[in-house]
Amino acid sequence: MQEFTEPDQMDEAAPQAPSRRAADWFWRPWYAKVTWALTLLYWIGLEGMLAVPFDRLNIYLVNTMVLLIFVFNPISVVAVLGYGFLKAKVACGEWIITPGPPPERPIIDPYTDPFDSRSGDIHLRHIGVIQD
Repeated sequence: MQEFTEPDQMDEAAPQAPSRRAADWFWRPWYAKVTWALTLLYWIGLEGMLAVPFDRLNIYLVNTMVLLIFVFNPISVVAVLGYGFLKAKVACGEWIITPGPPPERPIIDPYTDPFDSRSGDIHLRHIGVIQD
C-alpha cells in the first residue's frame, strides 16, 4: 500500500511547476503587491493634483506625473505582470506558440497599378500623357 505524506513533510528540493492561475501572478508576489500599491497611490495623487490650482503646482511635477501615466496605466501594469503568467501557461503546455504564415508579397491588381501599362488611363496619367 502506498503511503501519502503531508505537504509540509515533502522534500523541499523538489522543483515545483509554475502556477497556471492568474491570481498567483497578478496578486500574490511581493513585486505585484508593490506595483499595485504604487499604481493606486499614483492615481490618487493625480486626482489630488486636479484639486490644486494649476498656478501653485510645479511645472516639473506636472510633467513628471503626466509622463508616468504610461508607466502606471493599469493596462501597462497588467501587461508587465502578465509576462510570467504567459510563460507559465506556455511552459505547462496549455498554450502553444506557433509561427505565423510566411510573409507574402502583396498582390497588386495590374488594372489599378499606375506603374503597370495594363491600367490604361491610370498609367497614361502617371507618365504625363493625359493631363487633368
